[in-house]
Amino acid sequence: MNKLESLMSKYPELTFNFTTQMPEFQGALIMNDQVFINANRSYEQNLQDVAEEIGHFKTTVGNIVEQKSELDKKQELEARRFGHMTIVNLDGLIECYKVGILTSWDLSDFFEVRPKYIWQALETYKSKYGEVFIHNGYVFDLRNGLNIHPATKREVQDEDFLF
Repeated sequence: MNKLESLMSKYPELTFNFTTQMPEFQGALIMNDQVFINANRSYEQNLQDVAEEIGHFKTTVGNIVEQKSELDKKQELEARRFGHMTIVNLDGLIECYKVGILTSWDLSDFFEVRPKYIWQALETYKSKYGEVFIHNGYVFDLRNGLNIHPATKREVQDEDFLF
């Protein structure tokens, strides 16, 4: 099972429909419990789009298609961030570190997304947790790309790093 199939299987309350009838610019659209996915797009783009639409399902209230208000834009950003954190999750990044997968190209292969998406996900984490933080015993330093290392006792004791 690939990552897209695995992601969709985690949401049995949603129905996923691949269609060739969507405009080229639109990757996916959720309406109630139906997710319509543009079948003309690449696998990587579909994975990214589906994760964002699930983000809309989990976080969005109302119809925000036209992005009329600041609240609509905020909800769009929240759904996008949900997608980033769902696909490029911190535990997966730790797994990559442990086996020596560290470049954006290798990370994109591991997570089955485009390299640009990796950088967007890292920006999401930076905006949410700061440039340096600890997760599950590993320090994430996002000041200059992605640097991960096991946390020292001193780092673990410093409450400013923890989330």
